[in-house]
Amino acid sequence: MTFGEKKSFIDWRHKGFPTTEEIDFDLIIEQQWNILDGDAFLPMLVIKESAISHNLDVVHGYCKDNGFSIAPHGKTTMSPEIVARQFAAGSWAITAATVSQAKIFRAFGAPRVLIASEVVEPNSIKWISQQLSDPDFEILCLVDSVDGVKILDTSLGESSGRPRLKVLLELGMVQGRTGCRSLEQVAATVAEIGKSENLALAGVEAFEGVVHYDSDGLKIVDGFLEQVFQTAQRLESQGDFDHVSEIIISAGGSAFPDRVANSFTSKWIGKRPIRIVLRSGCYITHDHGLYERASPFGSRLNTQSLKPALEIWGAVISRPEPNLALLNFGKRDVAYDIDLPTALWIKHRGTNQLNTATGLNIFELNDQHAFIRIDPSIELNVGDFVGAGISHPCTAFDKWRIIPVVADDYQIVSVVSTYF
Repeated sequence: MTFGEKKSFIDWRHKGFPTTEEIDFDLIIEQQWNILDGDAFLPMLVIKESAISHNLDVVHGYCKDNGFSIAPHGKTTMSPEIVARQFAAGSWAITAATVSQAKIFRAFGAPRVLIASEVVEPNSIKWISQQLSDPDFEILCLVDSVDGVKILDTSLGESSGRPRLKVLLELGMVQGRTGCRSLEQVAATVAEIGKSENLALAGVEAFEGVVHYDSDGLKIVDGFLEQVFQTAQRLESQGDFDHVSEIIISAGGSAFPDRVANSFTSKWIGKRPIRIVLRSGCYITHDHGLYERASPFGSRLNTQSLKPALEIWGAVISRPEPNLALLNFGKRDVAYDIDLPTALWIKHRGTNQLNTATGLNIFELNDQHAFIRIDPSIELNVGDFVGAGISHPCTAFDKWRIIPVVADDYQIVSVVSTYF
């Protein structure tokens, strides 16, 4: 699959997913439209090609150099073009949060999907069961309770020669999300898996991203991940991984991949090898907020820093007060759950020159309006364009069906589609 290739998009469209038929991706690219020239309807979210390429090189290079696998969390983008690019860069799998997402990734052609959640609904388990007989596709999910194991086992029914479903035991922390909280819960859940002819315990999983990223948070994360490693070590010594050839130890989140790597590279003394699987998702576009503050790349890790790839562009539609301007993008267009957008660029009407947006502060969003407080020394007029960075990519992608990919001069070079 080629990033942005229309043929691939048509192939996926024929799988039965909805699409915007009137949009001709090839025409958009052939016309050499440029965001700064006013060729696109604003507001418009764009992805910078140079940043995407850089981030893939940094993160996948880090994993390769250190012997880790990566299963990027696909919920960040839900984009076939971006998922294809992540696999081309060496992803071991793609991570899904729900079975619905897993179905979409399966249709994209993903060879392996890790559902980083417990699956308990009958129809979802039925779909998983139907995938198990395909030798070219692998699917995994999580368990954290005796009840959950029983539901999976019962709903899968008779195996009739079908391979076992690989499951990862999830560990959680108090006041965290899902996952076993005690040694007793771990023991009971693993014992229930051992009774099943449909399931195979394939590893141990956790999500550490609920912890705040400060010095105290790092200590909490390190302690929690050490528990994950020691649990895997103990279960291996007890023979609980007898149905698999390797043991998966996985954690997720884009804030602590270095802590995951450090915690799981202790000396493994088991008979079976381990596969360390990182599940970071937001690295692909990074951002100008949450992950700019939290990412270890270029800070705690001796690598290049990641580059923010997402920008929202809007036009100044009103200057009703001396220090106030209104843009034509809002909550319907851009992420706002962590931080409000950060003004980056001003493009004055009649010119393509970009000026740094120093002195502009986006302080409020309505559905379709952004409120900007303006330093009196800054020139900003009706008809000018403003480009802003976003915080938290997961809640930016889901607002757009197609997103242009632009060169550094903002000429559209490709398009990605999303399937939320």
